[in-house]
Amino acid sequence: MVMKNKSTRMDVCRYSQGRFYRETCHVPVETTLIVKVNGFQIASLPCTPSHLEVLALGFLFSAGVIRRAEDIESLDLDKHGQIVRVRVKTVSGSESLSKPVYPSGVGKDVTHEVRETHPDRFDIAPHSGVDPERLIKNMAWLLQCSVLHRQTGGVHTAAVSIANAMPEFHIDDISRHNAVDKVIGTLLMNNTPPDNMVLLVSGRIPIEVLQKAAAFGIPVLASRGAPTRESILMARKTGITVAGYARPDRFTLFSHPQRVQNL
Repeated sequence: MVMKNKSTRMDVCRYSQGRFYRETCHVPVETTLIVKVNGFQIASLPCTPSHLEVLALGFLFSAGVIRRAEDIESLDLDKHGQIVRVRVKTVSGSESLSKPVYPSGVGKDVTHEVRETHPDRFDIAPHSGVDPERLIKNMAWLLQCSVLHRQTGGVHTAAVSIANAMPEFHIDDISRHNAVDKVIGTLLMNNTPPDNMVLLVSGRIPIEVLQKAAAFGIPVLASRGAPTRESILMARKTGITVAGYARPDRFTLFSHPQRVQNL
């Protein structure tokens, strides 16, 4: 796995309490990952330079190009960590790989088009019940677990809790969409089913993030931020529980509250 620095120090001029002073601070590093499938370039993903293989895997799944990790024959990241070349057995979702597949949030949302065309693929997994206090604790953990976020304040973080347990890993990225794709790619790589899973994200919940959770079958999505109207409507339609505005003592349920215990 190619790993680059996720942050760097730069000289800045800060203004505070009526005066200017110079210091150095951490800022997040941004790179661009080119995704090529069967010889065709289908995406250019601005991202944090880490977990690039699982980013490509999660993106291809979210975009509907693959349905499972086994659809991939090979996945090779170049030594500079700038191009990932993927060979797939069959292609689903896109009519032709010669047409670019754009990442969500960069001018064209191919994920929305693919998922609306394949509504039968939203098969939401069961959840035996979300413990409200554990949900709050897990969200609190998510918001303090990232060293990169503490250093830079410029990345989003995502993780998953299974059966109310503390998350086993977290992944950062400058894009909330990429952070979720990196988590989904990791779950695909490890053959982890979505049963009893809560996807935890640090940012707001736009419809693209909701679609990524729905595509994988994740039953519960929680965030410190707010869901949009469109993501709430889709969550209600697909059967996903959305919890937003998570704070140390509260959260708000926007859809399917029956999954949360003690209601």
